[in-house]
Amino acid sequence: MALSRAAQEPGEPMRQAGPDGYWVSDDPALIDVGRVHTWMSEESYWARGRSYPAMVAAIENSLVFGLYAADGSQAGFARHVTDRATFAWLCDVFIDRAHRGRGLGSFLVQVATGHPDVASLRQVLSTAPERTLYRQFGFQSLAAPERWMERRHR
Repeated sequence: MALSRAAQEPGEPMRQAGPDGYWVSDDPALIDVGRVHTWMSEESYWARGRSYPAMVAAIENSLVFGLYAADGSQAGFARHVTDRATFAWLCDVFIDRAHRGRGLGSFLVQVATGHPDVASLRQVLSTAPERTLYRQFGFQSLAAPERWMERRHR
């Protein structure tokens, strides 16, 4: 699903309705930073121990997506690290345990990958090999993994 900015003013936050009253927004002002930090630093396998200042900076410098329940409470999070011109890295995709098993991860990824700022860009992600959810959104193994390098934090 590619979202269109035509239905909204340029620069206005996007809001996409989903199943059972859930919705996604790209409005960073709605993000519950404390909750997202807890999810990342305590519950995720990839960002365990991430500091609060690092999470704040990541949110401030990314295209962020909050998943919200009908009552407005935050139920999930994802973000793109992107220049909005050539490349987007989808990362930190997380659904709160209480909201899992309802297809919300798929909904969140669908909205994030179809967002008009990144829909036409090369998108990558890093995930555990058994996570096949992302294949339905066009993600596949890197075409040339031997061309990718990593500089690890010291």
